[in-house]
Amino acid sequence: MNFTSVYRNQYKDGGNKKNMAIVIDGIIGAGKSTVGKFLSEALNLPMFEELKDDGKDSLAQRMLDLFYEDQERWSAIIQVMFLNDRFKDIKRIEALGDQAILDRSIYGDEIFAKTIHDRGQMTNDEFVIYRDLLHNMLEHIKVPEVLIYIDVSVDTALHRINRRGRSTEGDLIPRDYLEDLQKNYEAWYEAFDLCPKVRVDLNESALTDDGVVKEDVKHAILDAIRPYLSKEI
Repeated sequence: MNFTSVYRNQYKDGGNKKNMAIVIDGIIGAGKSTVGKFLSEALNLPMFEELKDDGKDSLAQRMLDLFYEDQERWSAIIQVMFLNDRFKDIKRIEALGDQAILDRSIYGDEIFAKTIHDRGQMTNDEFVIYRDLLHNMLEHIKVPEVLIYIDVSVDTALHRINRRGRSTEGDLIPRDYLEDLQKNYEAWYEAFDLCPKVRVDLNESALTDDGVVKEDVKHAILDAIRPYLSKEI
């Protein structure tokens, strides 16, 4: 599957109709929520998080635990679950008619499905069904104002995953899975051209010891995205 042919040919015409969302993407543990929360405060914008509830008893966390224990069994249903949640968030943002922040894009959702499929943990039929659903949804939404891609090493991502202690994911996420995910993210980012995009290096030197984005990095991010926002901030 070629990300370039998927996005450039099918959804380019919607490029002038933006849903006023700032979307953040990157591998698991990259720091999407960290950047999203900083932007939410700095820009006074609502943030829609991928994991609505970090508690161990939340549906999303229970499904993630099941997925990491048996990826082949749970891969298709968890992809549909997160895709549906993301679609609902986008519809809410468009209904509000105002700017908002999403800590993962609906476009990047396909990277996870592709990675799982390529690793033999999702059947061809499941992948086809998932992609049909995704692209049916994409026909009914507007593109974001700007994409922020969080670039980190796999070592940095693993360190942050273990540090945040979200349920059992630190023990269950295989390193080679993150490596495959990162490879597909890079290909996807290079192909993505539906809206302006900004790459942010958020390796360890970009954060304080407390895991907060450093002031100079904050200013750099704001300066990079400000020209693409429809509202003056």
